[in-house]
Amino acid sequence: MSTQVFAVTGNPILHSKSPNMFNTMFRHCGLDASYLYYAAASAEEAMFLFRQLGTKGMNVTSPFKETIGEYLDVIHDEADILGSVNTVVSVDGVLHGYNTDFYGVTQSFFDAGITLKGRKCLVVGAGGAGKAAAYGLYSVGAEVTMVNRTGEKARKAAELIGCKCGEFSDLERLVSQNEIILSALQQNVNPVDAQWLTKQHIIFDANYKGSLLVDEAKKRGCTIVSAEDWLLNQAVASYKLFLGSEPDKEVMRSGLRLPTLSQKNHVLATIGIMGAGKTSHGKVLAEKLNYQFKDIDKEIVLREGMPITQIFSEKGEPYFRELERDTLQKTFSPDTQNILSCGGGIVVNEPNRTLLKENALVLWLYATPEAIIKRVNISKRPLLQCENPQEKLRQLLVERKDMYVNTAHVVFSTEKRTKYESTDILKNEIEKIWGHK
Repeated sequence: MSTQVFAVTGNPILHSKSPNMFNTMFRHCGLDASYLYYAAASAEEAMFLFRQLGTKGMNVTSPFKETIGEYLDVIHDEADILGSVNTVVSVDGVLHGYNTDFYGVTQSFFDAGITLKGRKCLVVGAGGAGKAAAYGLYSVGAEVTMVNRTGEKARKAAELIGCKCGEFSDLERLVSQNEIILSALQQNVNPVDAQWLTKQHIIFDANYKGSLLVDEAKKRGCTIVSAEDWLLNQAVASYKLFLGSEPDKEVMRSGLRLPTLSQKNHVLATIGIMGAGKTSHGKVLAEKLNYQFKDIDKEIVLREGMPITQIFSEKGEPYFRELERDTLQKTFSPDTQNILSCGGGIVVNEPNRTLLKENALVLWLYATPEAIIKRVNISKRPLLQCENPQEKLRQLLVERKDMYVNTAHVVFSTEKRTKYESTDILKNEIEKIWGHK
């Protein structure tokens, strides 16, 4: 049975803690499943990867929540009301869209021992997260007022939900009149003056990566509800939709404490079938990030003094895979910044998969066999010297899919862009987690 594939998508996305939560739970219950990052420039591209990789379930974050619905077959309940989907589930090939964000909000207050019925709540921000928060609070009986810098956006959201709408210019008075202040703005955007806050306020900011509002609120003695609890609770609800079973919340919470991609060594490894762009994209990306580029196959050829086909014929595949492992080990160092282009079959060897997963940020470059055949020189690809090279690629992809799934952290499509366009997207993602300029 194949490994079940799950993912999270958005732009940017590599900061997300969702893979750690879900993969920790999968390991805990012995499930043959892997949860990946789908780095995409649009909801359409994310859904392309979803379908191509036979994904069972996917979480969706900004800015795709309000556009991904057009690529789905069924939109359920709150997702339909809010016009915002954060969970996609495939059921017998039918794609369903749900929203679990509203549950994540209310359950976080309940977990903190805070009742909501009759409480006055101010929601600052009327985007996807703000609407979900306001809907969740309103649905359990809170008195909700929404504000947004663009007033019309807040009015439309409030009308949709049935709650009140306030004027952004009246924010100081609204803060004083509402006990619960929930911010659903971009990270480090905080229009709430610290002087307006008192010990009676309960503060909840959707940004778990850091919040100026929460920093100031702590100094003022306010009660804080953790944004990570929102992330955790919406993930628990998504897990139920994905697998039809109740996860252990504390096991998933433990995943939030695991190292993120930002804490990995600054080594990026590209994997994928031949022609997907591992070398061409790797070289360009290395130039843009000012990293060293290394082609593992070329390193082996230089070391052995013979082409890879000769190594295979004279010394055998096990010998070659051992060379790959040894070459990989020598490239990993905390002091180096490398981009490694790996041979298409490097994942066949389990020790290689483990080495890559533990020591690099592994990027699976994906393209369909049809796209690859159109752009590669088949005469330079010995494995494609056959009657039907496209079918040969398809077979390789089927044979190695689970290996790629269990090695990669990130999947990225090279299907429709030039290597320069694609590497711009990857560069922006990597700079956000590793801080390059």
